[in-house]
Amino acid sequence: MRTALGSSLFFFVLAACDGASTSDAEGGAGGHGAGGSDGQGAGIVGGSDGHGGGAPLVCEPDTCNGHGVCTDSDAGASCACDEGFTGVVCDETSADFYSRSLVMPGLADPDVYKENDDQFFLSGTLTGNSLPIYSSTDLRAFDLAADYAPSAVDPSFDYCYLWAPDLSKHEGIYHLYFSAHRVSKGAACPPGSGQDVTTFHTTATDTTFAFGPPELVNDGTTFPRSRIASGCPGDGCSQVIRIDSALVDDGADQWLFYVWFQGGNNVSSFRSSDPGTVVHNAGPARFGGDLASYEEAINEAPEVLHRGDKYYLFFSTGWYDSQYAMRYIMADSVADLTRARTVRRHSQAVRTGAGFLTESRGHNSIVERRGQYFNFFHVGEFGGGGQFQGRSTWKQRLSFAPDGSLRTLNVADVAWSKLDGYDYSLDVVTRDGQTVGPCVATGILGSSTSHEYTGICPSAADLIVHKSDIAAFRVYYSNDGTWTQSAEQPYDGVSDHVFVPIEGGFTSRVTLGWNEKVTGTRYSLDVQRADGTWVAPCAGVGALGKSLAYSFSGSCPTANSSVPVPEVKAFRICSAVNDDWANAVCGEASYDGAAGHVDISVP
Repeated sequence: MRTALGSSLFFFVLAACDGASTSDAEGGAGGHGAGGSDGQGAGIVGGSDGHGGGAPLVCEPDTCNGHGVCTDSDAGASCACDEGFTGVVCDETSADFYSRSLVMPGLADPDVYKENDDQFFLSGTLTGNSLPIYSSTDLRAFDLAADYAPSAVDPSFDYCYLWAPDLSKHEGIYHLYFSAHRVSKGAACPPGSGQDVTTFHTTATDTTFAFGPPELVNDGTTFPRSRIASGCPGDGCSQVIRIDSALVDDGADQWLFYVWFQGGNNVSSFRSSDPGTVVHNAGPARFGGDLASYEEAINEAPEVLHRGDKYYLFFSTGWYDSQYAMRYIMADSVADLTRARTVRRHSQAVRTGAGFLTESRGHNSIVERRGQYFNFFHVGEFGGGGQFQGRSTWKQRLSFAPDGSLRTLNVADVAWSKLDGYDYSLDVVTRDGQTVGPCVATGILGSSTSHEYTGICPSAADLIVHKSDIAAFRVYYSNDGTWTQSAEQPYDGVSDHVFVPIEGGFTSRVTLGWNEKVTGTRYSLDVQRADGTWVAPCAGVGALGKSLAYSFSGSCPTANSSVPVPEVKAFRICSAVNDDWANAVCGEASYDGAAGHVDISVP
């Protein structure tokens, strides 16, 4: 992250009441099986089916169900399960399957390189004078393998403010890109005016990581290149590789993603086979009108994931001490990963009830292990008054929706039925059997029937409760100040939407979501009344644009009419490429008048 120059409420924690469980919430990703908190299972596999009984069994390719390492012994085959999996043959998941865990205190801007399923290397920003490289066989325990100090191996220059490394391997050679200031040997670092941070590259031949002196990228060319001098060259600021470089291999070519400065921080990329053709992916210089105010003109830290037939471009937005968070774009190819497509939220900064920043997530790296995907990111830590205290690297398993989109790391839209004349209070029930209540008191909620939960209980002394640690949401409701009536909904710890039905109430708001089509597609919403007639469009393209979600509370702004939520029979999303509405393609989903969230598939 580039820094700039220039009424009393009480809470209580109780044993969980009857009814808390770990079964699926609305829109859930599936419950979790029983297992230890470390997610490991180990046992002797017997019988031909791998579930006990019979003669000892030797290891087969699927003995551990693809979630562990099988070892043969005289007693039989034994599975050592991967993190989050348990059972004799690693066929169950533990209750903390989606929980986040601390990886490396004090390390920021993490980057993880996978050598194979049982060998990984982690690097990141630490002292500013060198770049540590840690090794791991299981993505849990990391040991220092190397520490690259470029000043020690370069006879001509010194380096400082090293950050944001990217480690990769191509044709047997290890490549390291990183951001830094460079000065003549013995000169003061950082330098004075006239110089700026830029990106350097070096190589090594094996995992001793004996990297040599760094070099400027594409130095002396007209391609995007490193630049020691401040400011921009005559061919434009986008031609300067400043920070946060990431080398990406799409199977056919290599791409270098990088960040450049103009009006904020911007992300661009180019193919190694065609470095003269630059793709502008994100940032205020090329997509200014598309950036939300909370992005604070910062799009940085690009990271690309390839899963199935989809590519994902992650990037971080906002200042590190303000609204720093992760977002992403999905596409069918690396070349299509631009803000011409929809930008989706992956995390959100967490603030106290008084509005002070307490936690942020950003600058991430994704790694896959035996079909499971983990997000490594740094968490910004802030004191009670919002003072910055440091950053540390954490990891959290990714959860994918059926259309390939990602569930957020720390946000859940919690909604409940409406009772006329009532106010509400929200509790959370944790997986370890505790209740935090009120988590969000009636002084905050009032008569509202929803709350965007970001992992903090502002009415419980700003207690942090990660959504992955929640087993249920409980809503209390009252019309006379007596808080004895409640309704509870189990939660799976990962879903972005949960609805708590209240007996005798009705649904006053329903959230809608739909899949993304080709670049250039925009959307509109139609609503079908109970009598079968349609309000079309209810919310037109001017209201939806390229958004993939909408909150419907009965109002149809485009039609200047309304349809109460309980009287809706169906929702329909229509899509048009380049506003060719004569050839619109629509997808429809029936509605029962009660659900809090509806997913719509557009063919």
